[in-house]
Amino acid sequence: MLRLQVFNTGWIHMLEKDLFVGGRNEVRTLPVLSFVIEHPRGLFVFDTGLNPSLVPHSRRFVGRPSERVIRFQSAAEMTLSVQMQERGLSPEDVTHVALSHLHCDHTGDLRAFPQAQVLLTRQEWQAAQSPLRRLRGNLDPRYSGLSPTLIDLPVDDSSTPGKIPKGSYSLDCMGDGSLVLVPTFGHTPGHQSLLLFLPHGVVLLAGDAVYVREGYTKPAAQPHARCPDIAWRSLIALRALAKADPSAIILPAHDSRMLRGLERPDMVIDHTGLSPPVATPSRRL
Repeated sequence: MLRLQVFNTGWIHMLEKDLFVGGRNEVRTLPVLSFVIEHPRGLFVFDTGLNPSLVPHSRRFVGRPSERVIRFQSAAEMTLSVQMQERGLSPEDVTHVALSHLHCDHTGDLRAFPQAQVLLTRQEWQAAQSPLRRLRGNLDPRYSGLSPTLIDLPVDDSSTPGKIPKGSYSLDCMGDGSLVLVPTFGHTPGHQSLLLFLPHGVVLLAGDAVYVREGYTKPAAQPHARCPDIAWRSLIALRALAKADPSAIILPAHDSRMLRGLERPDMVIDHTGLSPPVATPSRRL
């Protein structure tokens, strides 16, 4: 049976006003979620999460501007590949790794899956070659030799996920319609999300197309999106998906609240790992 496993690989501390327009000037502590889908053809990873080596050297990976507004927290035992092994999942069985985008809190454990085919949009890869990539938090320098499979997803249709099941504006990753990569550009130029057709309902792994639930329920724009207009269209598309299928779960990479109390045979969730740490940075970042 197709099954989704949810992992938390660390924590990000950010002011709420940096998460969505109209947010408060108060620190939010957010999980850094990674996902593994058990598929008959192998394990499929969506985002590899945070690497604890990033924490003491964050400026090296995200640049000075991002370091001023973000604090990271993680530990070796929270690394995705370590947690996978604890659940009986072998990193060697991973056949595909899809990256929503190339920010360092989504690529942290990529080296644990050298045999996997890495799926990335062409737009994201091209943007990561910019001389300003470090200032924008793109492309951990350790992965400069990465050779991903580049996907061409159309910009104009990033706001129309209702068309996704028809197969015109997406990538059917496994050839059976169960895992579908869709364009949700805007947070970064080539951001993508993963639409899962699980046995007990649809789940959209949104990545950073929306940071937290308030972003798409209000709706409220991201203050620091690379492409604000396109990001807004992607956000409205998430709302359209939720309206079209009220049972669908939209799961951002940094908000696990919709998983609270959720028990489904096609999802494995360690709820204890989603509880925020007791100690957090001071209110001023």
